[in-house]
Amino acid sequence: MLEMKVSRREFLAIAGRLGAAVPFLLSHSACAPVVTAVDQETGLWLDYVAGDVTPDGAVVWLRAENATRVGLQYSKDPALSEFMATDAITVEGDADNTARFQLEGLEPGTVYYYRAYIAGRKPGPIARFVTAPKPDDRAVVQFCFSADTREGYKPFIIMDAIRAQHPDFCLHLGDTIYADRGGAAHRLEEFWAKYRANRDDAASQRCFLETSWYVVWDDHEVEDNYLPENPLAPIGRKAFLDYWPVRRNPDELERIYRSFRWGQALELFLLDTRQYRNPKKGTMLGKEQKKWLLDGLSSSSTLFKFVGTSVPMYGGGSDRWDGYPEERSEIFHFIAGEKIRGVVFLSGDLHYAAVSLIPRGKGVKEITAGPLAAPVNIITNGTAKRFEFFSNKTFNFAKITVDPTQQPSYALVEFFDERNNLMYRTKINAG
Repeated sequence: MLEMKVSRREFLAIAGRLGAAVPFLLSHSACAPVVTAVDQETGLWLDYVAGDVTPDGAVVWLRAENATRVGLQYSKDPALSEFMATDAITVEGDADNTARFQLEGLEPGTVYYYRAYIAGRKPGPIARFVTAPKPDDRAVVQFCFSADTREGYKPFIIMDAIRAQHPDFCLHLGDTIYADRGGAAHRLEEFWAKYRANRDDAASQRCFLETSWYVVWDDHEVEDNYLPENPLAPIGRKAFLDYWPVRRNPDELERIYRSFRWGQALELFLLDTRQYRNPKKGTMLGKEQKKWLLDGLSSSSTLFKFVGTSVPMYGGGSDRWDGYPEERSEIFHFIAGEKIRGVVFLSGDLHYAAVSLIPRGKGVKEITAGPLAAPVNIITNGTAKRFEFFSNKTFNFAKITVDPTQQPSYALVEFFDERNNLMYRTKINAG
């Protein structure tokens, strides 16, 4: 997206809000140790992140000292007095000394606790995540989502606000780093350094220790508004996959689009709006990803189908879906023609919070959140008729709750700022 300039007045306003948030956030902080460099007792760096959770599995990312062998202990016991353990593996030097563990055989709808260990060293801190419920389970599901975390805006104190909401999982919709700002990255080592700098944040580490994440990428993981032929694209993609717990598809190891079901409540469809786009052919998704999305929406039996797109479905110019109007119309016509209920689009990138009715979207709504920590969008004023809600005054995230036992069925949408103040609340019917 275009870089947005922040006036001195806006900067001071943001600084004032952050300052006011500090006492609240400190009073709600966890006591878990924060690892900002290698921990000499454990041999671990930057703690861990669990992600891509399913009813019976999860992926855990970590980083450790070069050439060390590291394993995981995990259990339903919060104290890990009894646990199962993975085989130890050697951290990958060609992935900046990171490692990924794919846990399988877990129980659905269950809180699991885990920690990393290196033989002969003190184990790392205990972290947690919850597995998804079984497909036929009528469990209540709540999650938080937002986008845009830029290193220059640390500390990311909004992560403590997210943690205080106790979500089942979180969704980051891209611009997880700004590789092209504050000294642009060109070599793989420089992209890795951007991730280390962002991950070296106390509030983020506390949040990562307490919930799991689904993550997609956008342009700033590579370069502003880049296209697939950009020579930096494969480097940025490798760094992204090196630093996030993305479940790898054995048939396409670099595939980022994927879906996850959480009981009867919802299914997440996470799009890759970057590596398959072709402006000359008018496609954002590419043939295979578009078929995957449409087939998945039509076959899903959940109350809500949340489609996570790093760029918004409407508004913002040619780098977003506005630049691919025919493919966008095809998607909406398919949803309407197949009478698919409960489709809601989730987006980031625009650096404001909004609930909007997508023009010519056949009644489908879009929920936009962000930034988590980046320049707020002082250009857009939110006066367009499509907006049910609009705010560009503060960092923010959205929380969505779906209770399948409620009749009629709806998704509760709530927006919170970095101090955990409720900004807006609305309900979206399943249709």
